[in-house]
Order: sequence, then C-alpha cells, then structure tokens
Amino acid sequence: MSEANVLVIGGGGREHALCWKLADSPNVKKIYCAPGSVGISTTKKVESIELDIKNYSALAQWCKDNIIDLVVIGPEDPLAHGIVDGLVSYGIPCFGPNKAGAQIEANKDWAKRFMNKYQIPTARHKSFTDAAAAKEFINSATYPALVVKASGLAAGKGVVVATCKEEACKAVDEILTDAKYGTAGQTVVIEELLEGDEVSVLAFTDGETVSMMPPAQDHKRIGDGDTGPNTGGMGAYSPCPLITPDQLADVKDQVLQRAVDGLKAEGIKYVGVLYAGMMVTKSGPMTLEFNCRFGDPETQVLMTLMDSDLYKVMKACVNGTLKQMQVQWNTKMSAVGVVISSKGYPETSTKGCVISGLSQVQANPEIVVFHSGVGRGANGSLVTWGGRVLLACARAASLRAAAAAATAAASMIDFPGAHYRKDIAHRAFTKINGLSYLQSGVDIDAAATLVRQMEPLATATHRRGVLGRLGCFSGLFQLSAMGEKWEDPVLVQGTDGVGTKLKIAELMQKYDTIGQDLVAMCVNDILCAGAEPFAFLDYMACGRLQLDVATAVVRGIADACIASGCALLGGETAEMPSMYEVGKYDLAGFAVGVVDNRKQLPRAAAPPDVLLALPSTGAHSNGYSLVQKIMAETGHKYEEPAPFSTSNKSFGEEFLVPTGLYVNALLPSIKKGLVKGLAHITGGGLLENIPRILPPNVKAKLDATKFRIKPIFGWLQAKGVVSDFEMLRTFNCGVGMVVIADPELVDELLASVEDLHVIGVLEEMGAEGGHQVVVEKFSEAMAPLKAPYLSDRELPKKSLSYKDSGVDIEAGDSLVSMIKPLARSTTRSGVIGGLGGFGGCFQLKAVEQEFKDPVLVLAADGVGTKLKIAQEINKHDSIGLDLVAMCVNDIVCNGGAPLTFLDYFACGSLQVSVASSVVAGVAAGCRQAGAALIGGETAEMPGMYEPGVYDVAGFALGVVERANILPKINDINVGDIVIGLPSNGVHSNGFSLIHKLMKKAGLTLNDKAPFSAEGLTLGEELIKPTRIYARAVLAGVQRGLVKAAAHVTGGGLLHNLPRVMPDHVRARLNAHWWHVHPVFAWIADAGAVQDEEMLQTFNCGIGMVLIVSPEHQADVMNISRSYGAMVIGSLQARPPGGARVLVDNFASAVDFTRRMPLMHNKKVAVLVSGNGSNLQALIDTTREPAHCMCAEITLVVSNKKDAFALQRAEKAGIPTLVLSHQQFASREEFDRAVSGALEQHRIDIVCLAGYMRMLSAEFVHKWRGRLVNIHPSLLPRHPGLRAQRQCLEAGDAESGCTVHFVDEGMDTGPIIVQERVPVLRDDTEETLTQRILEAEHRAYPRALRLLATGRVRLTAQGVLLWHS
Repeated sequence: MSEANVLVIGGGGREHALCWKLADSPNVKKIYCAPGSVGISTTKKVESIELDIKNYSALAQWCKDNIIDLVVIGPEDPLAHGIVDGLVSYGIPCFGPNKAGAQIEANKDWAKRFMNKYQIPTARHKSFTDAAAAKEFINSATYPALVVKASGLAAGKGVVVATCKEEACKAVDEILTDAKYGTAGQTVVIEELLEGDEVSVLAFTDGETVSMMPPAQDHKRIGDGDTGPNTGGMGAYSPCPLITPDQLADVKDQVLQRAVDGLKAEGIKYVGVLYAGMMVTKSGPMTLEFNCRFGDPETQVLMTLMDSDLYKVMKACVNGTLKQMQVQWNTKMSAVGVVISSKGYPETSTKGCVISGLSQVQANPEIVVFHSGVGRGANGSLVTWGGRVLLACARAASLRAAAAAATAAASMIDFPGAHYRKDIAHRAFTKINGLSYLQSGVDIDAAATLVRQMEPLATATHRRGVLGRLGCFSGLFQLSAMGEKWEDPVLVQGTDGVGTKLKIAELMQKYDTIGQDLVAMCVNDILCAGAEPFAFLDYMACGRLQLDVATAVVRGIADACIASGCALLGGETAEMPSMYEVGKYDLAGFAVGVVDNRKQLPRAAAPPDVLLALPSTGAHSNGYSLVQKIMAETGHKYEEPAPFSTSNKSFGEEFLVPTGLYVNALLPSIKKGLVKGLAHITGGGLLENIPRILPPNVKAKLDATKFRIKPIFGWLQAKGVVSDFEMLRTFNCGVGMVVIADPELVDELLASVEDLHVIGVLEEMGAEGGHQVVVEKFSEAMAPLKAPYLSDRELPKKSLSYKDSGVDIEAGDSLVSMIKPLARSTTRSGVIGGLGGFGGCFQLKAVEQEFKDPVLVLAADGVGTKLKIAQEINKHDSIGLDLVAMCVNDIVCNGGAPLTFLDYFACGSLQVSVASSVVAGVAAGCRQAGAALIGGETAEMPGMYEPGVYDVAGFALGVVERANILPKINDINVGDIVIGLPSNGVHSNGFSLIHKLMKKAGLTLNDKAPFSAEGLTLGEELIKPTRIYARAVLAGVQRGLVKAAAHVTGGGLLHNLPRVMPDHVRARLNAHWWHVHPVFAWIADAGAVQDEEMLQTFNCGIGMVLIVSPEHQADVMNISRSYGAMVIGSLQARPPGGARVLVDNFASAVDFTRRMPLMHNKKVAVLVSGNGSNLQALIDTTREPAHCMCAEITLVVSNKKDAFALQRAEKAGIPTLVLSHQQFASREEFDRAVSGALEQHRIDIVCLAGYMRMLSAEFVHKWRGRLVNIHPSLLPRHPGLRAQRQCLEAGDAESGCTVHFVDEGMDTGPIIVQERVPVLRDDTEETLTQRILEAEHRAYPRALRLLATGRVRLTAQGVLLWHS
C-alpha cells in the first residue's frame, strides 16, 4: 500500500489519539487535522489546519488538491450534519457513518425505537415533548423512570441519572422548559434506571462485519467516588474486567451485529465506529445508548493498546473488506487515562492558565499525554483552553500499576484550578487479580499622532503663566505671572459638556463649532463669579479615535480659548470601543479662573437693581434632547433648509451655531465694579438660572418683549407645541447672559458693553411669596415668531416637554440634594460656598503659608471601559475612587498637592441611586487625597447612552511650590534609583483588552476569578479601585527628595516612565523585585498577550514610580514603606536610539505569579535579643499582600525575657518563647532546646534579628540553608561587632547591610542581599547606624521573600542556587 495522506476532523483528545496512532502507520505519509490543536501539531507527520468543514464542496476540493486518501471524522456533530454524505458525493472516502447512520446517536428517540424494532436489549423507556406529561410518567411508571435524556446531541452532558423522582422532574424542566440544551432537548427520553456497571464497547464496522475493540469504562462524574455532576468523561481504562467474555460475546451478537444488520435493513450502510454504551446488569448486558463515533476519553486508552495498523483497519472498513482482517490488540497490558480538567468544569471552563510539568511527564516512555483543551499562551506557553484539558495515559502490565502511573502523571501536571480524579479504574480492582490593545480597538499610535497635531494648537493659546507643554501628566500655571496683583485670589472652577448637541454634529459630520460650545459652557460659568478665565482642559471620549474629527474639535477648543483668554493646558482622549460606537463622541471641559475675593460675584443684589441681557447666538448647548424630539415628531431632516434661517442654512447648521462667549464683552466692566451679578442661561433656562444669584427675598421681573429672541425659538415652540413655562425653563429664549447692575451704573454699563440691553428689574418678593423669576409678555413676544409655522399644522397634538424627550429635571434636583452632604464631607480650609453656584471657589490664602511661589497643577481624566464592569455587575461605589485617583495621581507627578475636584457624569437616563453611588466614591476618593469636591455636572443625554450606561470624567486642581515642580529633568542622572509603589490590580487602564479576551474566552464577570486569593468573581476582582498615591509621594516631594514621579496608566511602564526622564538615560527594571499581581498573569494567559504588550498596556503591579538619588533612597523608602514601596531598578546611560525602559525577568516574574497559588507560606521563626525593629519590618511586610512574601512569622524566640521585641510579637499576636541560657549546662544543650521548639512549631526558616548569642556548630549544621542573619556592613568588609565604627575608622565612602546564610564562620555565609548606604561627611557612629538600620528594614524582607519563594537556596555543598 502506497504512502497515504489522511485528514482527521476534530481537535480534542480523541483526535489527538487518532492522529498519534495513524502517525505510527508506515502506510501514512502525512496527516492533516482540522482544526487540530497545539498538542496534535506536535505529533510527527501531523499538521493542524483551519478548514471550513461545513462547506463540503470546498472541503472536497481541498481533499483532492492535497491528494487525501482518507477522511476520518472524530466528533459527532459533523457526522450528524452529513459531512460524510457531502464528501462521498464528491468521491472522497470517509471513515464514519452518513447522516442517516448518525441518527443512532443524534436522535435518542429514534435510536430507542430502532432498538425496540430490532430486539436490541435496552432499558424500558418513553419519549416526550411535553414537560407535564413527562413528569406524570416519572411519577406513575411501574419501574424507576429516573434516567432523563435530551434526545439530541448535548456534548455528552445531556443525560441526568436522578436519585429520586423530584430530581428527575427537575431535569425534565431544565431540558424541556428551560431549554438547557437548546434544540437538542426538544424531546426527552425517560428511561428505566438500570443497576450495574457501565461499560463502553466500541467496534469497527464496514456495514457488514463487526470487529470489537477491548471493553473500556468511562468515568462520567466529576468527583471521586462517582460524585458530582456528569461530565464528558474524567478518565477511562481498558480492558475493563467488569464484563465477562461470554457477556462480551453477547454484546457482539445481540447488540453490535444486530444494530449493523438493522441499519442495513433500514437502507443505511454504516461505516466507521459503532459505540455501544452498555450496563452490565444481573440479567445481562443492556444497551444504554449508541454513539456514532469513537468515544472520548475511551479512544485515548484504546489507541495505546492497538497493535494493528489503524490506517489499514479504517481503509478496510471503507472498502468493505473488514472481514478479511484480524484486528490485533495488546490485551495483556492495561491502559488508564486520567483527565485533568480546568476550574469550574463541567458548568464552566477556565481558559488561559499556564500548564506546567508536561516535559517531566512526557520523559516517561510509558506515559502518553493527549491534549483535549490546550492553547498557546504568552511566549509560546501551553495554556488551558477548555473544560477537559489533558489526559495522562499510562500502560502497564497490571491495571493497578497503570492506574497508579496515570494518576501520578496527572499529579505532576499543574495549572491553577487543575482537577483530576484519583480513583480512575479503582472500581475494577475488585474484579481482577492545555490578544493586543490595538486588536481590542485602542490605537495608541493614533492617540500619539493626535497629541502631536494638538500641540501647536495648544501652544497658540498660551498666555503668561503657562509652564510646560502637552504630554506631561498635568498642566502647570503660575498665577503670579498673569501680571495682576491679587490681594486675596480666589480660584473659580467650572465643568460642563455640550449635551446631545453632539448628536447633531455627528449626523452633520460637522465638528468645527463644538469646541467653542465646550469652552463657552465652562468659561461663561466661571465668569459668573467675576473670575478671569486663564486655563482650560478637555475630555474627549469616543468609540474609535478619528484624527480628523478629534483635531477639528480641538481646533475649535483652541480658537475659543484664545477668544476667552484661556490657555489650553491639557486634557484626556479616551478611546472606549466597547462603550461608544465608531463615530460617537462625548465631551467635557474644565475651566479655571481667578478673582480677588473682594470683587467676587454675585454681590448682594436688591431692588431696584436692573437686569440686563446679552443676547444668545441661538439655542447654545441646552435643550437639544427636546430639539431632537421635535425634529423626530415633525419628520424633518437635518440637511433640509431651515425655514427660520435668515442665511439659508439647514436645520443642522442652525442648531450647530456655537454658544456665545461673553468673557471679552463683560470682563472689563466686571473689573471696574459695574456688575453685581451674572447668570449664565443654560439648562433650566431663565427660570432656574437667575435664582442662583438672587437673595431669597428678591424676585426678578422680566419683560419678554425686550428679549432679542431668535426665530429658531418660534419654530421650536410652534412645532413642538411647547408651553411657555417649558420654553422658559428649557431654552435660553434669546438671553445668553443676565447681568444685574445698580441703576446708577446702568448707563455706563450699556455704553461699555455692546449689545447689552435692559430686560427687567428686581423687586421685593413680598409676603405672598411666589416664583423668583416672573417673565411677562412672553406669549406676546413669541406670537410673531411662531406665526409662520402654525398654519401648516394639520391637527393639534400633545404639547412636548423636556421630560418627554427623556430629560428628568426633577431627578437631577433629587441627585443634587443627595450629593450636597457628600461634598460637604470633603470640605477643607479654603473652600468658599457649596454646590449649586455657577462655579466652585477656593481661596488660595488657605494654603499661602505653605507656598512662597505657588504653581497651579491641573489634570483631567476618566476611567475608561472599566465602567462596563461596574455597570454589568451593578457595583458603582468604587468608580468614583478610580476617577479621583486617575486625576490626583497625575497631579502628584508634577509635585502637586490636590486642592479641589470636579466631576462630570453623563448618562442616557438618570438613575439617581447609581449616580449618587458614583459620587459617594468620588467623595471618598477626595477625602483620601485631601481634595475638596466643589462642583460638577450631571448630563442626561437620551439617545447618546443606553439605559444603565454612563461615562464619567474628573478634573483636579492642585498646587506645588515652583522649586518643587516635578520632574526635575536636569537633575536626573545615571545611577538614580527607581522606586515602585504597588498597584491594586489593573487600576483603570487596559480594560478594552480585558473585555476582548473575556469575550474570546467565553468568560463572564460572574465567573470565579482563577487568580483570586479571596475566591472573588472576575467582576469583583476587576472592579477593585485604583490606588491614590498622594500621601505616599507628597511628603518626599515637599522635602525635595524626589526627582520625578510617573503614574503608570495607559501606556504602562514602557511609555509612562519616559515622560519624566531625559533622553540620555534609560530605566532598567527587574521584575523580580516586585510582585506582579496575579490578575496580570491571568490576562497574559487568557489572552495570550505578549510580554511587551503587557508592559505597554498594563501597570503590571506598579502603580506609581519615583526616581530619587541614591543618597535620598533610604529617606524616601522610609516615608513610603508603609505604602509598599520597593526598589525596582535604576537609571543607566541610554545608547543612541536605545529603548527608554528595559524590564528584565518579566516572563519569569509572571511565571512565578502563576505558581504562587500552589505555594504554601513558609513558617518563619525570628530569634531576637533586643528591640526587634527588624522583627517589626518582617512582620509588616509578611502581612502586606502586595509584597507576596510567601512567609509568615509564627514564632519569636528570645534569650532575654525583657526584650522589647517580645512586646512587638505579642502585639502582632505571634507566639513567643523565652529561653534563658543560664538554665542549660552548655551552649549545645541550649541550642538543642531552641531547635526543639522550632521543630515543634514546624518552622521552615529561621531569621536572626539582633540575636546576641553565638550559635553552636550543631545548630548551624542542622538548620543549614534555612538559617539567615543580617549584618550592618557590606560583607565581607567589617564582619563582627562595631561594624559601623570599623567603617568610619576605615574612611569608607559607603556602608550598608548584608543578609546572608549562616555558616560556622563569623559572618562568612553566602550573601543573599545587600543594600548600600552612603557615608556622609558629618556622619557619626550613631547617625550611620540609624541609616543602616533603615536599610536593614528594606533588605531583610527582600531576602526573606527570595528564600521563602524558592528563588534562592543553598545547595548541600554550600553554594547559592538562584531560580527565576
């Protein structure tokens, strides 16, 4: 027989075994497997290939093109769908039954009727499509009708063997009523529960002859002892002794042969494998079911026993010549296969867990490992990719030996959540003597291009006082450089958006005016406090960053900033592909201004003050949800000419006329003192905005005929049948800004401000009360504007309101009342007023004593698609913390101490409970950061966000002494130290990639997180809030100890560190020096994310990086040690064109994290004689999860009963033991007592911490490799006592500490860790000792971690052995 090419269909463990066996045939040249798998591809002669197996003509052509001699179909689904019929019609030979033959498995109802017809012994049964009838049958049958089967294919899981009638009825409801198995469960078969042993008997057949394989037994239940739910099979063995040779002969004749003959009688030539699931009862073998293919996991064990050429046997079946063959099996051997499944199986599966131990197992020639659900992970690693992952198969001369070998092999293969049964084959004993950020929709390069395009636009807006440029973490502004002398400066801050006006911009693809809207909405608000705007930041969120759109928006922002005297200092562009559709945007802005406290507006207004107005340019940026509702109701298109336009513009163009900017018009008059109050007419219209600046006992009386109302408002009222009241509280109705002035100053004001006109007066409210704003003659003013549009109205219709368009003003008012106390809880010295004004105010005098030359620091950010996690699991309280953290951490990077915070909350439909929960988190974050929540904006935008969906943005303002501004680029040098502060997990970046990988892996947020130490779900783990680092960093900054700080956000370590470093240096980091949070190992594995992608997308365990000089390292570490600070690298000279950041050992650090769940904490004893400060350092670090120490202090031993260290231990709840050497005859006897106590407490590691005893050689030898000490010098220099004095007397330039293994010599053991401490010119023995002690508190925990985690150990020969 010539060498053949074979195509195997499938990709599981069964197909791996078939390929493995086919590859042994000398008659087979090449095997293709579709889709195959990672493991299958490692088999000789085998290539995995992607083919569309449902396109039979294309598949047949591929077979012809590749000269395929035989197609072997493994799974039942393709057989049931007719793949054989399709291929055979094109002349392609197939091993497997046609569609009609596959009914024997695919339709259990048909199969049962078939068995009855041809007298194949089977359990009594009845089929149902009605749940009630099925349950009635269960309850009334004369036999135990407790086996419930879905009639169709259910991946081996559609059978429930109930223990009682109630359980059987529940299974019926799940299958028929709940459609647990979809169409496979449209019919249920209720069977008699048979008692006995299940045995799988498989046979080759050519449609005439039957050739049986050795009997096998599958283990369906998940747990040992056949407990838990059914699975696809947790293991198998063969031969199975639970069926006798005589019974096996009966099965061949009465079951298999009858079935083949019956199929032939039905006109079905059955070719392939016929699998009979048998129950060996007291009355003999009974047929439970037929399968139309090889079983899984039976095939894996059977193939190891097959002596014959599998290819020749299959060809004989296809050619109808099986009768001429004698298929040989090695039944003198036993084969046992143990399935290793992933966590959650069979209900769920866990993907992406790295598999270890395979190479060790496969080194055994008697073990074969078949891959069922294995994929390729990061860096080529093998990872779990399904429920059943691997099967370890062993062959041995006895079943017990094979079972033991297979179980042992399974125990050596490891991954988080790995599960295997330890009792496979035991039942028979009595019977025998295995994604990028860009792919997730986030284009970092596009964002970088946008920054480059924005930079000249922003630079054009700069004014005196601007420091720095775009691309820094924050914007900087020096208030003293503005040129004015502020006696008591008050910073006024405002935030706003442009609402659903954006939808019209999107429809019209016209974005050049939206930027002016954004700036105007903010600067007009702060103008109302009398403030001169000087800085602006923007937030832009989108589904996909379109550079032309984003640039158009930013150009509009820049132009408006120039027009209003604002410097565009920075902002945030958030690409959020899973929250916004492509082409969809939202915008928020943040403006800051300054006013002298004595000139702050509003000042007390009183009758007979006059109200004046500056006209609006149109609808401005409020009421657009109602605008769009009216457009929809009237059927108009935005591209149509607007009948109210005076310049032949379309509806869209008229509605996009930008909001008026009033700064230049009014600021000179404000500075002259001509203005008492200003009200920007935005959401809430005239009726709700004017009262914001009025005393409670005063009302405004307006004459609408004096308004300069644009025709647009007449059209809106006419077409929407909008009431006067609704118009006045929704739209500006022609008034963009209201001015209150003393009557005596009105003439001067009118002469100073163009277009300003009188519209009313202030009056006393009167005892009768009433509204604070009374608009007279509004109907009269609107009548001529409405008239042109009333005649074409066919019939009266319902009057439209803002609420009809989806905006609930009352809900907004309710939210404000709920968040006011939250804001008050954050107040600090300097805050003026509360929520509800046009801008939030902060008096700089409150901090002026702390700063000689204060510089303001401004930052804006959001939390990205982490919002989806919160929205899907309905947990919103931590999102506010994220928002604050993302902004204030950026401020800290410029050395700023947070002062104030404002938030922007945008949603489709305002859910007050959700919004208040978010704001509660904002308030909590503000309290942590020391910032006051002084304002915000809630934007209800129906049509832009789906119900339950919202976005948030934050704006923070801080202050820094100019001399302390970070980064100090010119001071950063080669040799500087890089300190890392640990993250709390993913924080708020990279979530688009996480959403992508979860979708790909079929995971839900309710699935248990495989990396969670607390047993939390993925949602609960991923929602953990971003850490706020203000307190950890600022103490060092204010003392001038920190040269730079980098918040590790989007761009990860690789792109954030370069933002604070000069070009001539690079950061070299060692990932072994920090704990890579387990979530990152999971991401790398589940998404097969490469190391570089991880490092440029996620924080990978480090949330904030500090750069300090070596001489300040100790001080900064001491300040931030309680926040988990760690030295993670240093700065080196950067080669020309070289990388800015290098991260060594990242792959092995992630791998270590993978192994962490399998590691047990080492029990540590500390031997002390004195104060125990090193003991305290060890206690603190072992109890901080971020340090991942894998150790716990479980015993403290002292030779002095009054040692203060004992009090430290007792306070920490650690057992103590005091042994006095005076009670023992010799040093050896004393040490034996200490050793006995250590053994009694099962101690793994002994740490000496100021233990003033000479150890006996016996003790040292016994605890060799587990006994460590710390010494206050850089050994081998200055061993023994008074090391600090020796150092000073020697004139050393540096000293330090050394952690080393203890041997018989004086401080001569192998060194684990050293930390250097510079010797200062004026150091005394005492000052040097103190600084070395501080270094010890860092070095000792680091060394203990290395030892406890197995990264360093001492060989029997006394040599240090390092492991990655």
